[in-house]
Amino acid sequence: MLEWNQETKNGALISGLIAAVIVALVPTLETQGLSWATTWYWWPFIVLAGILIYIATGSSWLAAGACWLQNGKSWVDTYELTHIAVKASGVNMMLRLEDSTGRKIGSLKLKDVQRNQKLWDLVYNGILHSVVTGKADPPTNVRTILKLPGGKGQHRDGS
Repeated sequence: MLEWNQETKNGALISGLIAAVIVALVPTLETQGLSWATTWYWWPFIVLAGILIYIATGSSWLAAGACWLQNGKSWVDTYELTHIAVKASGVNMMLRLEDSTGRKIGSLKLKDVQRNQKLWDLVYNGILHSVVTGKADPPTNVRTILKLPGGKGQHRDGS
């Protein structure tokens, strides 16, 4: 492993608290105040939302080596990619990768990979290699988003 990102426990705690506050906004807006706070059945939803988001974000991590990327338990060989996709999901751009053996990383926030420049450099080099050698042929929009060279049969300068 050459580079990695892992959510800190404080970051996960803050995410959990934000989720709980967002869930608490529902009854607050519904009752136009805090009268709901004396109603017991709202509290399990609020606490559960906070706990679930804490668990989900606290266990997330990325790692990359010279020719691989791992997201949790899923990993791909970045120099053997056959499918590269970038899809919008709300305000996030989700990166999806599949290698020649069928291993996949299904949905990975692009900003999470790019947050650590050295990690992104390792991943991008593998993606670029897979595209330039013709193993992967992503669509034009993916090439534009990831700043990859043109389609098959084109030179690096786009001609």
